[in-house]
Amino acid sequence: MSTRLRTLLIAVALGLVASGIGATLLLIDNDSIPLVHRVTDLQAHYAALDQSEHLGLGRPAYDSNNDKDPNLGIIRIDELTYGSNVKALHQFPFARTVYATLLDHLAKAGAKTVVFDIDFLDPAPVPSWDTAFAAAMKKVPTILAYTINTTANGNLGISPPTPSLASSSAGSGYTTVDEPGGIFLGQPMRIRTSGGGANNNATFYALAAAAAQNYTGKPLDFAALPRDDNGTFLLVAPRFETQQFTTDSGNRVEEHAAEFPGRGVLSFSDAYSESIPDLAQFAKGGLIYIGDTAQAQGDFVQTARQANTPGLFANARLADQLLRHIYMQPAPQWLNVLLIFALPLLVSLSFSLMRSTTLAIVISLATTVVYAYINVALFVEKLMWVDLVHVVLAMVLATLFVGLYRVLHEGAQRRMVTNLFGMHVSPAIVTDILSHEDPRNALALKGKKVKATIFYSDIRGFTAMSENMTPEEIYTQLNEYFEEMCAIIFQYGGYVDKFIGDCVMAVFSAPYQTPDDAANAVRAAVAQQKKILELAEKWKALGKREFTVGMGVNTGDVVMGNLGASSRMNYTVIGDNVNLAARLYNVAKAGEIIISDYTYQEVKDFVVADELEPVLVKGKKDPIRIYNIRDVKEAPEPATNGALAKEPTPA
Repeated sequence: MSTRLRTLLIAVALGLVASGIGATLLLIDNDSIPLVHRVTDLQAHYAALDQSEHLGLGRPAYDSNNDKDPNLGIIRIDELTYGSNVKALHQFPFARTVYATLLDHLAKAGAKTVVFDIDFLDPAPVPSWDTAFAAAMKKVPTILAYTINTTANGNLGISPPTPSLASSSAGSGYTTVDEPGGIFLGQPMRIRTSGGGANNNATFYALAAAAAQNYTGKPLDFAALPRDDNGTFLLVAPRFETQQFTTDSGNRVEEHAAEFPGRGVLSFSDAYSESIPDLAQFAKGGLIYIGDTAQAQGDFVQTARQANTPGLFANARLADQLLRHIYMQPAPQWLNVLLIFALPLLVSLSFSLMRSTTLAIVISLATTVVYAYINVALFVEKLMWVDLVHVVLAMVLATLFVGLYRVLHEGAQRRMVTNLFGMHVSPAIVTDILSHEDPRNALALKGKKVKATIFYSDIRGFTAMSENMTPEEIYTQLNEYFEEMCAIIFQYGGYVDKFIGDCVMAVFSAPYQTPDDAANAVRAAVAQQKKILELAEKWKALGKREFTVGMGVNTGDVVMGNLGASSRMNYTVIGDNVNLAARLYNVAKAGEIIISDYTYQEVKDFVVADELEPVLVKGKKDPIRIYNIRDVKEAPEPATNGALAKEPTPA
């Protein structure tokens, strides 16, 4: 299997792992593991909505004071009501004659529909109160609220308004629904039951649906209402601000103020006592919601946008959405799951195809940011709710997983190249090899024909000299010698192919040929001979044995690549020109650098050389012209860095 294919398969596997984590968190129950389930995603969208202006998206009309519902007004039983001078309002629940009086005022003011977000489940303690309340409801269409719940055996438990009031109302609707994770997301606008029993084969409407249908005089097209996979018509949660008021008794109180009502919000005490200048201007032709917002009553819900939202405002907002067709469009769960798998896989694959890990990470994260911005823009401008948190999480995890794999994989490749070349070649060549996507390709595993300059050196008389030395002395002096020679070879861009006893073989042109290979080889040879003289003086002073070295250099075409068995390979060069270089170092006398005519033609402009008698070497029919290098005319800086900085020709 090729390295590229293996990398792609691993990237796909890691992308699938990241996607699996995101999909699992998306699909878990909303009542479990806070901060990671589906509701968390909606909370993130609302957080973006609240920062939409800072994100350059502007404030959408459905969330602005400049686009209020002209149909809707709210009368709230607030702290001002309890602190007013009206004695009948000092204790809750109020006598139902209080509501009768308010309905009389609203009927006279021309209200079209009145909705009580207050439960009247039991008869009043004084029957005449219900009689008065029922009579008032006949003056203006009134919608009453009731509770609905699921019993232990799965049936619906209905707690309808008391019959004495229900018979006089224009309709009723439920307000209570399941709140996953304790968060009010919305309501199913209609529930149909089947089977036997008192509450089966029946249709029940949400309070908002009952109110909207009565107000418009038209049935809602429930099939056309967008819902999530649980059948919930989602609340587009309004934003609230806290305002301070002073009661009639002088107490300072705080109240929530919603942004969406077009007709405003009245205190119950003001509407009841008709203390406002023109109740008709507020109520005429309107849909008027009545409910409790006082802190003491605790009728608050937590929406995905804000905690402690008055339940009255949440229920009224649902009616506002139905009247103005403000619908949140939740993406089907299958689409969210598809995105959770598709985008991380795309990130993983594109990541694995890029050569630079840093660039791949930047592009992957940039792609994630672009998706997040488009996602948020769709929610802010179109109220389209497509999963954000879990898709982004999966994309980030995919980037992290593939990035870690790349780092570990590249580290392994670097260790492989370092182990193979690090002890033999200059750091510049190792760096050049590692710049490839697959360093093994850079090493030309199958071999390649290149023009190279081959260098050999051999210590003269070493065998005889070593007979009078201990093994420790031999190894110590050889290692010191090899250390200096290798440093010079590396300095001039060569690599040490092998040590053959006291012989050094080096190659100048690996892994790519450069125009200065022959020049670098000759300069390195001259530098080595000078270093050997320095070492000889040092060894003489220390009482150690001195020695001289003969060197041979040849330039020509060779085959370069890994040679050996699968368990043991050597990156080397083979060919006739390698053999010729080996013959030349045998010709060289102590302290000489013998080069072939092939090499001389490339370095003749800057060397001081003496042409010697042509020699006949094994494997050649004709004598070879040779030269002895005595010095170089100049001593330039090593050409390694400049040569390797050129664009190499890939293998």
